[in-house]
Amino acid sequence: MRMRAARLLLLAGLCAAGGASAGGHPMMIGKVVPPYPDGYRSNTGSCVGSGSGVDELCARSIATLDDDEDRTVQLLAAQFVERVGDEPRWRITDAVPYPALRRDELVAIATCQRDGVDDAGVVAIIDTGAAGASELDMLPAVRWAVRLDRGTGKFLRVTPGRVRCYNEGFSE
Repeated sequence: MRMRAARLLLLAGLCAAGGASAGGHPMMIGKVVPPYPDGYRSNTGSCVGSGSGVDELCARSIATLDDDEDRTVQLLAAQFVERVGDEPRWRITDAVPYPALRRDELVAIATCQRDGVDDAGVVAIIDTGAAGASELDMLPAVRWAVRLDRGTGKFLRVTPGRVRCYNEGFSE
């Protein structure tokens, strides 16, 4: 119990420290999941293909690491290892603290463009409460964006001004 509390404090401190940096916390790096450590799970994830071949379509992924209270504490980069029954297994290649969000902000995973080109490896903060946002099919990234480098499996910072993401609340 004491070790779990220490781990939670460390993760909370990482989240409070602000945006992501390349490298992240090594707690999960190198581990194969699932199973996740006690008290953690992943509630959201997305495949990040590295090509169009069957083995390349979901060769990498981006997933959340969520605690027992459904708070997302990290974003995980992973590489496909194997399938056990219907469940894929992933080796964690990088982790970054989940960014602190302001009112009306969301983290968009796998629904963004970088320099005008769709890129499932981009994760960014968008502001859904910005003036006119409800009329836009895409929203600019604000404050923070990263992309998964498919070659290294590491998260790299991206200038938010180069990123825009689909507004999933947009309706024509």
